[in-house]
Amino acid sequence: MNLPEDLTIEILTRLPVRSLIRFKCVCKSWNIHLKNPRFISKHHQTISHKDGSEVLLVSRRDNVTNKRVVSMLRNDGSDNTLVDQDLPTFLNEMFGHVRLIGPCKGVICLFGFPDNIALWNPSIREFKKLPLSLLPRPPNAKILFCVSFDCRLLYQVEIYSSKTNAWKKYDNVVPANIMYYNIWSTVYKNENFCWWAQERDVEVILSFDMSKETFQTTPLPSGIDVLGGQQRITRVILPVKDSIALIVYRLQEVQKVFDIWVLNELGGNGAEGWIKATSIGPLSEVERPLGFWNNDEFILESSSRELVLYNSMNQKIKNLGVYGKRDRLEVLVHKESLFSQCIC
Repeated sequence: MNLPEDLTIEILTRLPVRSLIRFKCVCKSWNIHLKNPRFISKHHQTISHKDGSEVLLVSRRDNVTNKRVVSMLRNDGSDNTLVDQDLPTFLNEMFGHVRLIGPCKGVICLFGFPDNIALWNPSIREFKKLPLSLLPRPPNAKILFCVSFDCRLLYQVEIYSSKTNAWKKYDNVVPANIMYYNIWSTVYKNENFCWWAQERDVEVILSFDMSKETFQTTPLPSGIDVLGGQQRITRVILPVKDSIALIVYRLQEVQKVFDIWVLNELGGNGAEGWIKATSIGPLSEVERPLGFWNNDEFILESSSRELVLYNSMNQKIKNLGVYGKRDRLEVLVHKESLFSQCIC
């Protein structure tokens, strides 16, 4: 029995990427559909709304070989077994420490200090190393996630376009200075790249809208603990569902409490746009928060440099048996897609 074409396409949009890759060989028409940008967009939207569609990518430095290892942890009810991903050799040869940034439509940006950037879709195992920027820069310029700055904190922003495969200079003013108290405090969410920053004497979220190519700032919530002090109060911003979370905690405390605030909208109502969601803890033998997964799991790095999951429903910590060098554990929640860097 031959199904109508529109029904066939609807069924295909509900299947995982690994199945669709195999189905490209079934017939010529299926192969054409699976490469169609409209089908790829619909498939990603459909899969993203399925329960359990998120996988966790874990980046770490191997304690023995010191090589960068990126593993995938699936949310399929299994025993949380991590599967190491095949990475191109240039990542360890050229990139040094690698940051995972994104994802955007299932594509992840890999940033390697000082000026190496690649795009990666782990679902289709496709990599693309971006060309180096040839734009002139101020003397002694440094690079931070596509943003370069000199010693006077005069920022030069450079934007890469996949359509032209080239970089261009952003000519307007950056309204705030990035805070380096916590270098992990960067988030990409809903086409906005966000940093924890400071505008004059006010702590803010500095965000750059990738589609409009504009900056804006959002003040942090009023009433949060003052930065620093004897207990070394710090903050980190992390993606949570379709929003951004601010986590405030004390580095020096043995039993840490994590106050979690969620932002309704960037810009929006300023400091009033934050909602105090919850407080987690006190938790012992944990160092820093890394992310959120599913609806009730809080991901942390333990004092023994192990990746652990805290379940807010049963208030228990699960050890995953995955270790990395200090401050080199990093996680990224990923939803699979067929998007190619050539399509994005």
